[in-house]
Amino acid sequence: MIPGSVNEQLRQYRKRHYGGHVLALVDGIQYQQHTGQQLTPEDDMTVSLFAGTKDIALAHAGPWLVDPNKSRGHLADLGELEQARPGVIWLITSHGIEAQAEKLRPHLKVSLPDGSYALLRFWDPRIIHALNDAYQTPDDRELFRTAFEWQYLYEGQRRHVTDHETSN
Repeated sequence: MIPGSVNEQLRQYRKRHYGGHVLALVDGIQYQQHTGQQLTPEDDMTVSLFAGTKDIALAHAGPWLVDPNKSRGHLADLGELEQARPGVIWLITSHGIEAQAEKLRPHLKVSLPDGSYALLRFWDPRIIHALNDAYQTPDDRELFRTAFEWQYLYEGQRRHVTDHETSN
């Protein structure tokens, strides 16, 4: 079930932009630990952000985009998962699931000062909350502009991140 605050923001978005929908950014390992099942790719329903990358072997545990409206009854209740574990971020976007995945993939890794790379776990609500506080420059906030709004639970409170400087 999609939380009411997410649906309300989607309604507001649709009034201004004549379209849009909700996608869930889901932590694969949290989903598996909660349900005992792994997420699997299914056309227009679930897609791994590691698909097509060198990290495909991590797909089961990594970030997934899920279209909750197309997966009703097929997947565990993502609203229940969100309440139980830090494993769901709701995205309000005008993009379909594959296009949204393409917008997020470039942000999976960040370059470190020594030239190496690190995985950026932006699909974890605890991390996205910290990134929202830390990312202040327009270049840093590019991640947040990949969707119109990000909603998640942090310490039991509904939080949201928006960056409307550019349209999504």
